[in-house]
Amino acid sequence: MSLPHDFSEPDESLPQPVADAAFGPAAPEPVLFAPLEPVAFPVKPSCPAWSWWDLLAVLGFSLFAVLAFSVTALFVAHSFPQYRNAPISELVTNARIIVGAQAAAYPFVLLGIFFLVRSRANQRFRDAIQWNWPGRSALMMFASGVILAVTIEGLSRFLPMPKSLPVDSYFTDATSAYIMAAFGTTLAPLLEEVLFRGLLYPLARRSFGLVAAIAVTALAFAGIHGAQLGYAWAPVLSIFVVGVAFTSVRARTSSVANSFMMHCGYNFTLFAMLWLASDHYRHLEKVSG
Repeated sequence: MSLPHDFSEPDESLPQPVADAAFGPAAPEPVLFAPLEPVAFPVKPSCPAWSWWDLLAVLGFSLFAVLAFSVTALFVAHSFPQYRNAPISELVTNARIIVGAQAAAYPFVLLGIFFLVRSRANQRFRDAIQWNWPGRSALMMFASGVILAVTIEGLSRFLPMPKSLPVDSYFTDATSAYIMAAFGTTLAPLLEEVLFRGLLYPLARRSFGLVAAIAVTALAFAGIHGAQLGYAWAPVLSIFVVGVAFTSVRARTSSVANSFMMHCGYNFTLFAMLWLASDHYRHLEKVSG
């Protein structure tokens, strides 16, 4: 009686897979049900990474820093003989004191913004706010700001502009005017662009859409200049239009650096026109109310 064939051992009578030197080793037996490996899909980060609460924190810190430096500057000014008996109402309109305090506070505000963005975004600061330096076209953006300033200045002649504005009180002499010009073409546009076009605009774009985001950002931009303009509707409207132009450039080019250069060109032109009209800031009474 023959025993059944033992299938645990290979049957020598059947053809066996042979390695061929020309085609490599024999192919392994196919696996019908291979275990599936889990697939990790990349998680898209939120854009922007910061929130409205973060923006409110930045605004609060900015106000605190500017107020703290301004109060400190006023106390220090009273220690100088020329300011010892001056009333506070006179000191708060002194460009040497107030603008100097703001110039000292702004780097701390920018540093606070930097650390907040870096703590929220998993990327470099300039990438998170879309700084994106324009390279050779930076001069073109600066020139665009010049053209914008000349255009707005020409159109404003058809509006009922006040003869004098609160900001005029900072232009009491040539030194004050030069201080205002230096601050207004460097630190002021840098902080404003980082704050409004770098932080606010992306939040508004995510929440409200493109058109509303441009309007909201421009409205906030005009709002912070309201006190300097006495909240007169004509100059505030002009600043709103300027804010729309800056924000549109930022949205179209995805670059805060572009709107910054345009902002610098705009402010530079305003100070240059004042410089020419006042005989190199020596006769500011010609242009003040």
